[in-house]
Amino acid sequence: MSRPPDPAHDPRSARHRDRDERVYDRRRRADARRRARLDREAYDPSPPTDDDWVTPDPDTDGLRRVRPPTPVGADVERFLAQRGWSDRLRGTRVFTRWEEIVGADLARRCEPVRVAGGILVIRAESQVWATQLHYLTPVLLRSAAQVLGPDTVRSVRLVVGPLQGTQETP
Repeated sequence: MSRPPDPAHDPRSARHRDRDERVYDRRRRADARRRARLDREAYDPSPPTDDDWVTPDPDTDGLRRVRPPTPVGADVERFLAQRGWSDRLRGTRVFTRWEEIVGADLARRCEPVRVAGGILVIRAESQVWATQLHYLTPVLLRSAAQVLGPDTVRSVRLVVGPLQGTQETP
């Protein structure tokens, strides 16, 4: 009975492996050239001014210019926008700013359930309060636009049921 050939000794795979190493070696050299070009473009032989951001250079005794810091909030906003999460995150503010949106009296009688697709779902403790909220829908939409931002809430849907939040009803 013969054994299958050992793949480590297969001459065809060795040639293929060599070809892959050449490709990776070419990529490493191209990346090194690109980094060197960026370093040359960023090099400024003049002494730093008070407006420059500098750090000690570990390779020399001199200073190295660095980019000025950016506000963290701007970076987070850009990240959220890239992921498509900014609208959803803006909608979650309805829970923390609920009393500001509906007022203290209504906040004890209703609660936000979710904001999805521009629809704010509100749970009212009784049909009477749901009817009251139905009549106040235009006011709620304006208030939500002021607090949460425009187009975060485009319509309101009302449901009736026991309140789930931590608010206590008197």
